[in-house]
Amino acid sequence: MPIISRFNAATTAATVDPDNVLFTARLNNIRPLVNMLRSIYFQNRTTCAINSEGVVFTVEEASSTVAQAYLRTDLFAAFNFNGTIAKEQNQAQGIELADEDGDEDTVYVVLPLDILLDCLTLFYGPSGGASGGGSTAALLSGGNPMDLRGATTAHVAFNGIGTDFELMLEERGVISVCRMATFVPESSVDLDFSGSPVIQQLIIRSEWLRDAFNELDPTSETVGISMAPQAPFFRISTTGDNGSTEMTYSKDERILDSFFCSEEQENRYKLAQILRCKHALSLSDKTKIRVNQRGFLSFQFMIPTDADVSFVNFLFAPQTLSE
Repeated sequence: MPIISRFNAATTAATVDPDNVLFTARLNNIRPLVNMLRSIYFQNRTTCAINSEGVVFTVEEASSTVAQAYLRTDLFAAFNFNGTIAKEQNQAQGIELADEDGDEDTVYVVLPLDILLDCLTLFYGPSGGASGGGSTAALLSGGNPMDLRGATTAHVAFNGIGTDFELMLEERGVISVCRMATFVPESSVDLDFSGSPVIQQLIIRSEWLRDAFNELDPTSETVGISMAPQAPFFRISTTGDNGSTEMTYSKDERILDSFFCSEEQENRYKLAQILRCKHALSLSDKTKIRVNQRGFLSFQFMIPTDADVSFVNFLFAPQTLSE
């Protein structure tokens, strides 16, 4: 459980010297962060990667699904990452994860995602008012949209593995400080999407994809996704107790912004895993869909924020490989 306390003055994350701390940041509006984290909230732990370009939260499931929320530095009102401290800590601890992409300065830490969301929404009750109470995890699993008005400011501080991840939240003069225990990352799932050439790619307006998701037969175990150089260019299908459902899409510019298919291919994926991305889809304006030669499927959701467009990515292994 997090340690939560309330103060009348900013004495912690807001006042630390960024030159002596690994990572500090400030958000003037917690709404984008909360929405992004909610989009990948299907496990209770997330691996957080921090470097000079921003923060990436990653959630994995059953070695066949990987979801990532990207928070670039322009989403923050202030962002300070000390690469020198990061490199020293990684070298001292011999963390191989930091060198996978040739970037010694990236720091990886595992956080309790359910507790992080509870802390971020501390001032908000089920109705969205600043009343507190009620577990965010329970609210999200129950489908409560939680109307976050964005009045809460957040300061973040983290000084490396072995230290707490600290949040200082402020709203209307009330300040709360939450300190969460952190965990050392284990080896991550590598679906190696880039290891095989992309043979299919499109960008679809998300409203059309949302309609398709609403039509999927929930009794179906799998969903079929196919693209072809000729009509029907893009098809989504399910077969379940209620019969067969199929949605096809043309290359109409009102539907697709772009389309590429060098090889016709149909793959099937676990429907329950595909539906994990419904929340990210609901927030997005457009969705980029890619399939590589091995049938791995990538959804990239383009989510508008006050600063710019943010991205949430989902990667799925095809049914034949994930079994």
